[in-house]
Amino acid sequence: MASSTTANSWSSSFSWTIFSVCLCLWSTQAQFLRPGGKHVCQDQTQVSIPKLCVDSFAQPQYTPYMTVCDGMRLCSSYKTTYKTSYRQVYKMEASTRTSYVCCPGWTQRHKRAKGCLQPVCSKPCVHGRCIRPDTCECRRGWSGDVCDTDENECDADAHGCEQECVNSKGSFICTCRAGYRLNSDGKTCAATGEVIDAKYEALMLRVEELEQSMKRMTKMVADRPNDGVLPTLPPQIDRIGSLSEQISILEERLDDCTCRGDRDLDYYKK
Repeated sequence: MASSTTANSWSSSFSWTIFSVCLCLWSTQAQFLRPGGKHVCQDQTQVSIPKLCVDSFAQPQYTPYMTVCDGMRLCSSYKTTYKTSYRQVYKMEASTRTSYVCCPGWTQRHKRAKGCLQPVCSKPCVHGRCIRPDTCECRRGWSGDVCDTDENECDADAHGCEQECVNSKGSFICTCRAGYRLNSDGKTCAATGEVIDAKYEALMLRVEELEQSMKRMTKMVADRPNDGVLPTLPPQIDRIGSLSEQISILEERLDDCTCRGDRDLDYYKK
């Protein structure tokens, strides 16, 4: 009976005594970004950090022994002693973590870069490159926020085509009319042999027409009656003189046309 009383007395009076000695193990991640780096911003976030702690607690131990009870009787009882024990536990603790990240609109050129020098465009630059956050620099011949709009260079006077301009995606090409070929500069045109021949034939036809007209005028003057010296030249004489001048001019043009035609034809045949 005494033993039962002693045990109950222990159970009602016993209380756990626990104290903790926490050894915090902070997990750090290597960061290459540094404060003061170009386009580097500080970032603070609330996080739960696991901490490895060592808990110490009192563990009861019971030692039986014999004693003299009332009435000079022997009774058994228990002696309570406490042993200190230890255990490792993880506890979560709220903390503010400071880290360094790239400012909005920028990123690292490589993972080990200490600054953020690569701009970021939310939409890719189709025909260009990103030079600032959400700012594209378009290649020649393209425009628009993301460089996806083709510019018609032929609408401007700066294309430099001598005859015809044909627009293409992101560029343009110069072309020549029938009877001409494009020179090596890609802009000017040179006449081919077909054009020279056509001009030569047109000039020859004009010369023949003028020669026939001159013959008719000469015959008309010769058929007039000889009334002596005329006080003034008849209009037919003036007409003959004008025709002669025109024939001379056309002959010079024919010579020049023929020379140029030979040169162009020789070059074209090469």
